[in-house]
Amino acid sequence: MSGINLQQAMLPAFATPLINHHWPDSAPLNRQLAELVERLAGEQRGLQKSNVGGWHSDLQFLQRTEPCVVALRQRLNQLVEQLNRAVARQDATPEDLTYRLEGWANKLGFGEYNSLHCHPNSFWSGVYYVTGNEAPPEHPFSGKLELLDPRPGASLAYAEQTNLYGRFLINPVPGQVVVFPSWLQHQVHPCFSEQPRISVAFNVIL
Repeated sequence: MSGINLQQAMLPAFATPLINHHWPDSAPLNRQLAELVERLAGEQRGLQKSNVGGWHSDLQFLQRTEPCVVALRQRLNQLVEQLNRAVARQDATPEDLTYRLEGWANKLGFGEYNSLHCHPNSFWSGVYYVTGNEAPPEHPFSGKLELLDPRPGASLAYAEQTNLYGRFLINPVPGQVVVFPSWLQHQVHPCFSEQPRISVAFNVIL
């Protein structure tokens, strides 16, 4: 009896698509973005959203005209357009895939974090990491992004060494972008790094 071709037989039912991509040669862009965010955080009062402490810019950050923001916006638009085409049905028209991009800058310091939340009224949500995340040995979850499995009870199997385990943790590195469906709940664990954790988060609104 021959074995089963699992690649053909396995169906991705109720799949949750995640994009985890690293753009190379991002150091100059990240330096400029970090300088801009640091300056704005010192000049403007931030918003209070899911952030507990830290600084959250207004929702128009990606509409700014500084060259570094324009460059990041171009990257994100190219990624979003490609991603929308990848999930579109065959009968979808270009008008069906029209979207608006909104984004905001985040700066988290020592002990600050983002509580569990999702992004209503959006299609995709994501984050671009301007700085990395040094997690001290005594705080291994420090500053990590956690995406929660939407299936009730998925983490009860305790199958940590398999792809079926219900926790998904990402340790940010500069130049990395993560995109996921906006309904997916997520959080950022408290930061215990001596350096600020700077990122640009965004929503894609069809």
